[in-house]
Amino acid sequence: MWIVMNDSFISAVEDRNNKMNLVVRARVREDLENAFPGLKNEIIESTDSDYRFRLFMAKQVLCDVMTTKIMNIDYDNFKNSVKQSWRHNAYLAIWTIMHKVQQNLYWGR
Repeated sequence: MWIVMNDSFISAVEDRNNKMNLVVRARVREDLENAFPGLKNEIIESTDSDYRFRLFMAKQVLCDVMTTKIMNIDYDNFKNSVKQSWRHNAYLAIWTIMHKVQQNLYWGR
């Protein structure tokens, strides 16, 4: 599962070694730090894997964090809530691709 927030982009997958846990991954260390500030010291860095940074956690931990993030949404336009220009540009690229998908599927363009 990809989770895109205005201050982090993370990927969550089942932990192969423990089906009750997740591996939450990011390409940018700051993304895990922003999403899980209390777990900064547990971030694992690996230069030989697809996502350079990762955390191992119970599924409920991610669920609790996401519930709090959702309950604290205070904007009416996601893209405008993204403060870092490099992140905004990356998200705009994703938005543009998905907009084209919508156009192709529903308007045949």
